Amino acid sequence: MRTVAWLLNLSFGTLGSWNQEFNEQMQPYRETDGRGRSGKVTIEVVRKVVDEARKWESRNQRIRIKEFTRAVNCNLQLNLGRKTVEEILTANDLWKVETRKRRPLFYRNLSQRIPNGLLSLDGSEFTVWVNDQAVKMMVELGVDVGSFCHTGFGVHETETSRAVLDVLEQHCSRWGIPLGVVFDHGSANLSDEVRQYLEAHHIEVVPAGPGNPKGNGTDEGAFSHMKRVIGTIHLDTSSSMALVRSVLSAVISVYVKMRNQMALRKTDGVIPQVQMEIPVSEADRQKERERLLRHREAKNAPDPHQPKLDRLHFIIRHHALTPEPAELKRAEHCIRYHDIEAIHKSEEAFLKAIGRDERRKNLSYFFGILRNIQKEMDNERHAEYCRQRYNYDVMLDIQREVQQKKEDQTPTIEGIVSMAIAGISGSFASLRRMAIKRCQQSIEKLLQTARYVGPIKKQILDAIGAKEDLELTQKEKVWALIETLFNQKPEDKSVTLQA
Repeated sequence: MRTVAWLLNLSFGTLGSWNQEFNEQMQPYRETDGRGRSGKVTIEVVRKVVDEARKWESRNQRIRIKEFTRAVNCNLQLNLGRKTVEEILTANDLWKVETRKRRPLFYRNLSQRIPNGLLSLDGSEFTVWVNDQAVKMMVELGVDVGSFCHTGFGVHETETSRAVLDVLEQHCSRWGIPLGVVFDHGSANLSDEVRQYLEAHHIEVVPAGPGNPKGNGTDEGAFSHMKRVIGTIHLDTSSSMALVRSVLSAVISVYVKMRNQMALRKTDGVIPQVQMEIPVSEADRQKERERLLRHREAKNAPDPHQPKLDRLHFIIRHHALTPEPAELKRAEHCIRYHDIEAIHKSEEAFLKAIGRDERRKNLSYFFGILRNIQKEMDNERHAEYCRQRYNYDVMLDIQREVQQKKEDQTPTIEGIVSMAIAGISGSFASLRRMAIKRCQQSIEKLLQTARYVGPIKKQILDAIGAKEDLELTQKEKVWALIETLFNQKPEDKSVTLQA
């Protein structure tokens, strides 16, 4: 019986808030989105949320942000979001910080806006089986990055500069000269013949970099589609190399024609071939050319993460580590996304760790320490941000400082005269009463700091006389009001000005 009761309590505790999201017909309640409707988070709101959270803790009730936010908004008639409630709890040490940080990838910056702006060139190996013999050929393919239109191809025995030029000439003869071309660091792409052709036609070179297939993802994706469509080719004949070339050329021609009839990406249903025929103004082409130049210059700019890479190589040399090439490349990539302060702290912790156990002397263990230290620093930064914004004691101190500044602010003679003028010439009775009340408060505060009344009255009379925009009768009314307030006792509630 005790076991059954324990299971029932566990079930009801786990599903305590589940039935609040469904009605009797098991249909979910439709809740309206309240984002943007909540007002400024005041100190009273923070106090209510903190008190409610401490009540939950006193009942040994675990705080789950989604459920707690719903309960706070319902019980306290608030309209707070989950993120705001979480930051309030974090600021008052009632919730543990958990930060997540995403960082962008570089190759995504190479997306295009106009057709025939950037041409992607690459080669891939195709295998054709002639009886039991595998014949390999290289296919060079050109794809427009902006429209994904396949603009030219060539079939050759090897990837040579002639194969690259063949595709370039096909593209230029059919679609015109592109603004730039992107390809890898292959010897055929960087040959003198290709460079001379590009310089003669004023085509910018945007290298994708060695060992970076994502940098030229347009052609990589095109070859992936092509090989998936074509599949493996088997020829049951003893034909020569020319037959292989002709068959492969025919198959690719069919693929290119069909591929250009299929819309891709966010083109509103416009197929690549039609998109390539859309005219582009010279201003847009010039703007795209400048963007390509800026992109190329950005890759050649000094690396801002060089100090981090220097520390990594120092650690490898100092501890005589021997990482594999792939491991070192991955380490150089990952070290960029950590703070230099976290790297220094990780060095100290790594030195102590390998002093206790020599088997820990490897890059994997170092990066494990670095990840944990960086996580702690991120969490502490977020917690400090929350404390500065929503901590109850901090907000209370700020409120006291603002109130003290208001109380300590000494009234001026000019301010008293201005409020008295508003008290006799205001458009509405309520505004006149408010101005007279503030004028009386300023006079009382000024009298508390002065030993003699005569000098203060003389200064007020001089300030009234200096008002050139007031007539003599108005100046007399202003002084009469101020003199009445000087003689007013603090116990009196209001001052009535006779017209």
